[in-house]
Amino acid sequence: MNHQELIRRLGEVAGIDLSLSSTGTAAAIFDGDEVNFESTDERLYIYADIASAEGREGEFAALLAANSLCLGTGGAAAGLDRERGMLTLCRVVDGDIEYSVFEQVLIGFIDALRSLKRILSDGDDEAPEGELPLRDGFISV
Repeated sequence: MNHQELIRRLGEVAGIDLSLSSTGTAAAIFDGDEVNFESTDERLYIYADIASAEGREGEFAALLAANSLCLGTGGAAAGLDRERGMLTLCRVVDGDIEYSVFEQVLIGFIDALRSLKRILSDGDDEAPEGELPLRDGFISV
């Protein structure tokens, strides 16, 4: 499926009207977590804010550890948006993929996002395991 089809299908599965805008962007909120989508010719970027970066310099090591081999990020990358002063998480999907693969990528992304938010809010280096934003086979919105 191409990116527009993936986002439309996600909307159908979640029971919401969702599609990429004329500029190739869309956003959805999954149980309070906003996730953004941006499509280019070959890539679909999935990204979200983790937390404000202000005063969190001491926690950058935890984010770098999560980035190491993508073990704590579900294949995504944590980073710093200096312009907005936000810690972010981004995952790139190259080319066309099947919806089932996209859904698993998105589940992993949201799981990593929530784990990183917990790590930064609790100051705990260990992310809880097994919590997925999936209910009865569908992503909960």
